[in-house]
Amino acid sequence: MSVALGMAACVFRSVEILAVAREAGFDFLVADMEHGAMSLGEVATLCVTGRMSGFPVHVRVPKGSSDHLTRAADCGAQAIIVPHVDSLAEARAIVDRLRFPPKGNRSLPSPVIAASFRPVPATDLIEACEREFRIYAMIESAQALADVEDIGAIDGLDGLIIGSQDLAQSLGHTADLTHPEVIGAFARVAAAATRGGKEFGVMGVPAALLSSHAISLGAGLIVATNEINLLTDAATDCARATRHLLEQGRIS
Repeated sequence: MSVALGMAACVFRSVEILAVAREAGFDFLVADMEHGAMSLGEVATLCVTGRMSGFPVHVRVPKGSSDHLTRAADCGAQAIIVPHVDSLAEARAIVDRLRFPPKGNRSLPSPVIAASFRPVPATDLIEACEREFRIYAMIESAQALADVEDIGAIDGLDGLIIGSQDLAQSLGHTADLTHPEVIGAFARVAAAATRGGKEFGVMGVPAALLSSHAISLGAGLIVATNEINLLTDAATDCARATRHLLEQGRIS
């Protein structure tokens, strides 16, 4: 099974980050509105550019009840990732807001990028908006875990993504993704996704644990890192290596 590999943009919000993600070899970019200063206008710029260049942009909205939920979809997000979906009722409400009838009650937008901003009949507009559009619920708490089988069965929802660190913390094992209870929770979410015909994904899993916490469980989507972590790690390595060379030069 192929795995879609994503990078999150949490700090850098201009279109250059989309080009970086694409040229680095990622399959999609996550525009993260939950943590950071990314605005809806910046999201729209990334989404339109992504659609014009054939590189998907997924938008993680601040929360399921946010006004940005449907607005991000109208701006061209090819997937909406909703954090902290903690109950069956919340998951149903998200699908209701993001799917057009009969699966939901999303209102018809004005001309949007999904239809190349052309005024088209309502049926064509709905078809364009729904084409390859996906909705992901993030499972990040013990409360969500209790409802995960029912959440995974919802028609109109496309996948379950584990928010790794928040889920471990909610289970009482902060920063310990290798605790047996956390490992069991990963397996339970993956099984619920498979049983419901949904995609299983992970976010925040370090590379050393991807085999056990994602690949072996059938993950089809992995958000591998974010841009600020990559920059910080590379900058630290560069400074350390350069200082080492400078010190060697002084000694010689």
